[in-house]
Amino acid sequence: MELKSMAQEKSYIYLERYVNEFKKVANEVSKDFCAIQGSQSYTLPYTKLSRNKVSLFISKPNKLIYKKFVGKNVNFFIHPDMLYEIKPTNLNWKKSVQPTSSTRTVLIDKNIFVKLHLNKRLSRYIRRLTKSSVIHSIKVSSELEQAILKKNIPESFAFLPETIGIVYRNFGMLVRETQPRPSVREKRIIVPMFSLYSRDLNKPSDKPLFVQIVERRKIDPMDFLINEIIWPLFKNMSFFINNYGLLLEPHGQNILAEIAPNLKITRIVHRDFQSMYIDLDIRKKKKLSNKFNKHLMGTECKKIISYSLVYDNYVGRYMLDKFVKLINKEWNIPKRVIISKIKESFKRFFDQSLFPKNYFYTMAESEFKNNKTVFTRHKNPRYR
Repeated sequence: MELKSMAQEKSYIYLERYVNEFKKVANEVSKDFCAIQGSQSYTLPYTKLSRNKVSLFISKPNKLIYKKFVGKNVNFFIHPDMLYEIKPTNLNWKKSVQPTSSTRTVLIDKNIFVKLHLNKRLSRYIRRLTKSSVIHSIKVSSELEQAILKKNIPESFAFLPETIGIVYRNFGMLVRETQPRPSVREKRIIVPMFSLYSRDLNKPSDKPLFVQIVERRKIDPMDFLINEIIWPLFKNMSFFINNYGLLLEPHGQNILAEIAPNLKITRIVHRDFQSMYIDLDIRKKKKLSNKFNKHLMGTECKKIISYSLVYDNYVGRYMLDKFVKLINKEWNIPKRVIISKIKESFKRFFDQSLFPKNYFYTMAESEFKNNKTVFTRHKNPRYR
């Protein structure tokens, strides 16, 4: 994609789907409903359920958006591949949607995403959305909302709120609003982080947006990376670890760059909270309520594995590796120089005692049976 097209109204969903080089390990979803290979849009069925047939969880939804889903009845959306499993009795309504990069999250209006239950393997995991996951997502979103009200969050932080959770039997769906919070008056655009370092799959001759922005602004690529991406991201992560015991999960798909008209990245926008780890020890020290029941550090794996997995694997291998490779290729800056700057940034923002000292953990390069994560231990963490 050319830089001049980035601000166009339909560019966001194009970036989600086609300016993304990530390749999934496995994909059991029907081709028509996939982000890259799928149709431009498809028809998503939904059923109207009485309020007493569903469990409803909310966290400060936009009133107009709330009315689109909840009234006398509740609109419950079902992925077409899941009709055989959910088997709704009343399915007379449909909505045209577009898949995002995650495939199971779809754009149903310009201001609404819906995340769907999908009992199919996408990459390493089967992407079920059960009641416990819906509750966890809403609780995290609510906690982020409370942090905003205290007005002490980093200026670099924003998030896409998950405001409505609906559960029918044990099948869930989540409503994610497209407007970042806290809201701002300036007209800005949001770009998936992976779209900054990826090439356009349909126009591979176009330079990555990161390169185009550096050239347009005539700035140093290292300054752009460190000052507008790395420092803001690390500041957000460390703030929510230290103050709320929340370990944000910011790989290239879960964060977006909010970009002002002058092409400066103003905030890092975080999204998707279903698998976010919770550090109860920190929450206890901060005298915060223990309202979480899922992804508690130390219950699924050792705490240091959780911290290492998110930073070394999700942030490091999934995202930082891509930026390092791009900058090295485009400007011939040695990788060791770039990595050294990132290491300095890590030491500036993070409590190093939370991480394993001389080793790190990644997810095994395989599909996970029963959704049980398999970890691989390595020596010499690259970005710490």
